[in-house]
Amino acid sequence: MSFNQRVTESIRELNSKDDSLNVTNEITYAEPLTAEQIRWFYRDGVDKRWVEFCGYDSLRIENAWQNYQNLLSKNNDITNNPPSIEKIVVRGGMYDVELDKMKCVSIYCPGEEWEIMRGTWYYDGSWLPLEVEQSKIIEEVHLNLFQKQDFNQSTLTCDTSSHSYKILHTEHFPEFHVDWHSINDVVLYSEYRHSKLMRSVTSKLGFAKTTGYQLRRGYKNAAVKEDKPHDIDHIIFVVHGIGQKGDTGKIIRNTTLFRDCVDWLKQKYFPNSNYRLEFFPVEWRSSLKLDGGIVEAITPFSVVSIRHLLNTSAMDILYYTSPLYGGEVRAGLQKELNRLYFMFTSRHPGWKGKVSILAHSLGCVIVYDIVTGWMGPDTRPPSPETEEVLKQRLQFPIENLFCLGSPLSVFLVLRTPSPSNKTDVMPQDLCKRFYNIFHWSDPVAYRMEPLLERGYSKIEPVLIPPYGGIDDQQTEQSPQTMSNPDQNFSLIDNDEKEENSVDMSNRTPDKGWSLWGLVRAGWNVKKGVPTPIQPDQELTQRLDYVLRASLGRNYFYTLAAHTTYWSNYDVAYFVLTRLFPTLET
Repeated sequence: MSFNQRVTESIRELNSKDDSLNVTNEITYAEPLTAEQIRWFYRDGVDKRWVEFCGYDSLRIENAWQNYQNLLSKNNDITNNPPSIEKIVVRGGMYDVELDKMKCVSIYCPGEEWEIMRGTWYYDGSWLPLEVEQSKIIEEVHLNLFQKQDFNQSTLTCDTSSHSYKILHTEHFPEFHVDWHSINDVVLYSEYRHSKLMRSVTSKLGFAKTTGYQLRRGYKNAAVKEDKPHDIDHIIFVVHGIGQKGDTGKIIRNTTLFRDCVDWLKQKYFPNSNYRLEFFPVEWRSSLKLDGGIVEAITPFSVVSIRHLLNTSAMDILYYTSPLYGGEVRAGLQKELNRLYFMFTSRHPGWKGKVSILAHSLGCVIVYDIVTGWMGPDTRPPSPETEEVLKQRLQFPIENLFCLGSPLSVFLVLRTPSPSNKTDVMPQDLCKRFYNIFHWSDPVAYRMEPLLERGYSKIEPVLIPPYGGIDDQQTEQSPQTMSNPDQNFSLIDNDEKEENSVDMSNRTPDKGWSLWGLVRAGWNVKKGVPTPIQPDQELTQRLDYVLRASLGRNYFYTLAAHTTYWSNYDVAYFVLTRLFPTLET
């Protein structure tokens, strides 16, 4: 029996037994879903969850989808002549929706694309959409059961306020089946063994209804045109450091992690704020050829894994300090930053917002050198293309430069051990505000303030407070799907818990030293009275900001500390409130 025959048979049985139904005087029919009831979703790139488009985007996607379906129905030869469809710009001008591919594609970051789906039926409570093909069948059954009939057939009416657990119709799927009890009572039952056993037991105990998933037709909130993003106030270019070779999607994933943290904090602590910021991942490594593969060719086959790790990470530092390739690296990043900026402004003519940069590790050094125009000890004449790029400089001023886990100061020391004045290190045209953010355990990060004024070596960096202003005893947790990786490491061993502060200056030579001892000394440093700084020595703005100590203090944590910034809520909150200082007031 075909699908339509099964549904027709169910209707006939219902009409012949309408005395067993709770019939009311009010007739309720199921009409086809409107564009406002349908909601479109995209699948998040990190934790693979479905996220709804705003009402404005969903309506436009649905209208385009309806037009696309009409074109498909009129075009008989869709294989050889598929109808073209216009891209729909969504998410405040950041992405294109391609309905023929069912993808949401980043406009500014090639390679960043997400699945999309059309939601019509949902799990009650979570409001997660059922898969498209399943929803399509369920919707057809529902309309055949409850849609008003135009031909001579008795009308089916059901009580929508009380529940009759007589089954009006059952539709079977490979992993579940769906029962219709009334127009507003549709339940999905899993076909897995434990679910079937539970239904059997509860049925024998005399329960009328067993556990299932209540389904809802149409999204919980109607899509309206007024539900749309505000104009963009601030764009942030996110620049990666080492380790991107062979993994071009890494900076996209890290940017998405950081964006999710900021969005969650903004929604929780500043829900009424109209400020809007957008993060742009800047992938500068993959386009560079550099040695043309020579390093890979000379790498021995022994210990392949560790050699590959070094070639794809530490080699970037050697490339940048090389007199042959430093200029090429700077030109590559500068070109990508300018490309993204011009691409954005061309799509947003007359935009008057601000631009900041969030850089990590070696990326901080390269950004600094691009802005200051440092050419380095390059011995190879630059190619015409590279030379043209490096005269152009950056085509926008930097409002804030956030450096995460930055080795910038040690690079500057190796170039000029004793700078003559502060402006040599921090020129006024670098940016309006500079923030050097680091974790105590980060083996790559260095302080900036003592480079400008030696006395600041005795003054501790500014402690970044807990996100939201909550103290260390907070019981409130951030979302489990975006947990702070600082909490993923075990506590220190018992023999280290009671260890007193380590004074490295008093350690005798026979006791030796180790990197681990230096790290623990940093954790356990005693707070003394800082050496006074003369008024003429004070920095007008603090530069060094340190993250509060967290649970993990072991070798593994020290190795991982350099990459924990991307999903750290304290960092995200700090960056958000520095981009928009009025939020905290």
